[in-house]
Amino acid sequence: MSTVSVLPIGPFNNAFSYKSDFEVKIGDVVEVPFGSKNTIGIVTNDEPDETIELKSIVKKFEYNIGKVNCDFLEWVSSYTFIPRGQVLKMILCEKTVFTTKKNSDIKTQSLADAAPISLNEEQKSAYEKIIVSANKPCLLHGVTGSGKTEVYLAVAKKIFEQKKQVLILFPEIALTKQISDRIEKYFGFKPIIWNSGITPKHRREAWLKAISGEPCIIVGARSALFLPFQNLGLIVVDEEHDSSYKQEDGGFYNARDMAIVLGHLRNIQVILSSATPSLESYINAKSGKYGYALLENRFGVSKIPPIRLIDMRQNKFDGHISPPLLDNIKATIARGEQCLIYLNRRGYSPITLCKSCGEKIACPNCTSWLVYHKDSEKLICHYCGHKMNIPKKCISCGEEDSYIPFGSGVERIFEELQSKLPSARIKIASSDTMNSEKNIEKLIDEITNHETDIIIGTQILAKGHHFPNITLVGIVDGDLGLNGADLRAAEKTYQLINQVAGRAGRAEKEGQILIQTFIPNHSLYTALKSDNPMTFLNMEIESRRTNKLPPYSNFASLIISGTNKELTKKVAQQLRDTCPSGIKIFGPAPAPIFLLRGRVRWRILLQSTQKKSINSAIKKWIFSQKTPKNVKIQIDIDPITFL
Repeated sequence: MSTVSVLPIGPFNNAFSYKSDFEVKIGDVVEVPFGSKNTIGIVTNDEPDETIELKSIVKKFEYNIGKVNCDFLEWVSSYTFIPRGQVLKMILCEKTVFTTKKNSDIKTQSLADAAPISLNEEQKSAYEKIIVSANKPCLLHGVTGSGKTEVYLAVAKKIFEQKKQVLILFPEIALTKQISDRIEKYFGFKPIIWNSGITPKHRREAWLKAISGEPCIIVGARSALFLPFQNLGLIVVDEEHDSSYKQEDGGFYNARDMAIVLGHLRNIQVILSSATPSLESYINAKSGKYGYALLENRFGVSKIPPIRLIDMRQNKFDGHISPPLLDNIKATIARGEQCLIYLNRRGYSPITLCKSCGEKIACPNCTSWLVYHKDSEKLICHYCGHKMNIPKKCISCGEEDSYIPFGSGVERIFEELQSKLPSARIKIASSDTMNSEKNIEKLIDEITNHETDIIIGTQILAKGHHFPNITLVGIVDGDLGLNGADLRAAEKTYQLINQVAGRAGRAEKEGQILIQTFIPNHSLYTALKSDNPMTFLNMEIESRRTNKLPPYSNFASLIISGTNKELTKKVAQQLRDTCPSGIKIFGPAPAPIFLLRGRVRWRILLQSTQKKSINSAIKKWIFSQKTPKNVKIQIDIDPITFL
């Protein structure tokens, strides 16, 4: 009998000591008694404590997550401050793997029915640049419709032929159908899908495939990065700029950055693919830290459509669709082509107010206005999910039937276009309508088969999709993302508009992009209208460098939350007063969303030109603080949002 250390899944940093009748080694998956129940964990190299009375390991499973996954776990926890046991929970995914008794029939994937991938000269050049830079990450930067997917799939095919595993990450579940179809065409089999929408059976099959080491292609959301691969040969991060790769519930981490780390630990290549790369990746590529492959032209005969601005100051009309945009929608439909009308705002209207006194209906749990959803006749909070009916009387002045919707969401645009174009076939594409794999596939098929004329979409339909018959993209409110104090507001808006615009004119038919704006002279639009995609990137880089903003300095964010307003504020002030020297501190200040799910929130922002300085300071400083039980301190290294 030996004494070993076991790290259980859960919010623990420490491993616990157990007796073992089994012969175990580091990385073995075991079941151990923990409190009043048994739980799952792994054997670690922590020094066991043999001076106390120990319980025994109950069961040893046949799985070992491997040294690299153990190292990855330690690195992620150390950098992000997510407890080790919480990272392990992502790796083991125990709810479906270890509680599902039925054995899964894992099918072997082979290239027997594969079709060749044809690349043009520019794509071949990009492919070669990726292969040559195999010892480091590579940014695949290509305009929308340039065939980036074919390039990285050609690399993936080469890796698969070497009997290796391939992981392709996507930011949105909605994108998996089209990449799945392309993989089936070029590889002769469907990839294994990993996201929140798959069944427990498929989740178990994917996990077992990864840990088996058998060659496979897995397409997944950010959590797929933590599957216990034993033979991984390539990681692709598609739409690498997308903020959806940042996990902000249950621990903060950026899957794109963690993919780079995992690639380094495994000594394999990571391909970052985007039409609008993040500034961080672009700067790393230009400095030589990453490889760089550029696709400047669309594939085949399709051309990048010009961007035309509609100055909303010069257009007086009722509703939200300007006469120039409406005229172009009519002309597009008359030609038998399709339109994508974009507004990144779910629901019918973002605010419901009393027409007598101006009172707005807010969420009782969050500092946010309730969004009116006309299809369900409900007011809904998009942060905590709180729902309610519209009150019959104003809660402030008592006026009856006085509440009216204010502002526009996709449902309101749908209603407006339906009234103006009654014969048009119109669909809404948002996370409310594309909330399951079945709904996603149904809507994509309807668009592809031209069973709809106008698609009104949020950002869920803005990226990655290829619809050859969409020739008009109309952006209802191009200025929407430019509001607020987010340091990345211009970058995110540029990326999103570029991605949406990229849905137009992707085949032999010419496309056009119309953007409604109240600030047509904004530098963002000047960059968008230029023929050089680097215009905006270079402009933004210079601004960041001048103002010493990321990536020319490093940020960490502390979110202090609690149920008692004064006590939470006191803890935040205590943190400010004890901040070590060498770190620039901003705050504490009330978070923009001060109340979230019933908890008040204060923010502190830390800045340093040395990344290690912030992390080491937090380790010595934050974890030495004594905080009340009902006050929580969350640490966000390299924050993307500041809500």
